[in-house]
Amino acid sequence: MQSARYILTDMGNILTTFKMRPDIITEIMAGFGVEKLDWTTLPAVSGKVVHENGWYHGLDSGLFTVRQVWEHLIQHYGIRDTVCPYALFVSLWCQHLQPIRGVAWLYKRLQENFPLVVISNGDPEGVRHITHHLVGTHGLKFLEVFISGERGRKKPELLRDVMEFTLSRDIKPADCVFIDDLEPYVHAAINLGIPAILFDGSKQPADDLEVALARLGFKAG
Repeated sequence: MQSARYILTDMGNILTTFKMRPDIITEIMAGFGVEKLDWTTLPAVSGKVVHENGWYHGLDSGLFTVRQVWEHLIQHYGIRDTVCPYALFVSLWCQHLQPIRGVAWLYKRLQENFPLVVISNGDPEGVRHITHHLVGTHGLKFLEVFISGERGRKKPELLRDVMEFTLSRDIKPADCVFIDDLEPYVHAAINLGIPAILFDGSKQPADDLEVALARLGFKAG
């Protein structure tokens, strides 16, 4: 029987490794003969001015989509959509996302007693892709997935959406734990009354997370 306590988890650097978006875009375009991207000369995407850091904010906030980025890039560089179809672009866009196996295995043991809820600053294409991959390859089950690019709000504001969801299920903030690799988001969760753990799965072993969760009463079976 499941406990009425939820594990609220970030995705990047917790369950998956990832690359920076400018690096991903540079690598994809290099495969189609674009040797160097000049970010200062790229025009706006869907009326939104984009610079190198803007790829993060725009996609994470839902200001534009990965499809619009694809359209923008192939038009700007004169690449035919038959040479770089959207399906191929999305595949290349998502392939850098790789599971952090130790944490995936830990969550698989924990989910028998504690439902898993994903909270991610990201674009829907990438987060949905790796979520489905983790379901299929590691047997993970996610009660709900909150993606900033779908909801138009990034963490820490996105945490309030999660709180509304948990409270609607009679789960109080104190009955949850939030796990993230960025300190400001951990502090934001604590300020909302959610116990939180700072953890970076790209640098720390899953054992560190297991110990920290056990201290808060979230013990794997």
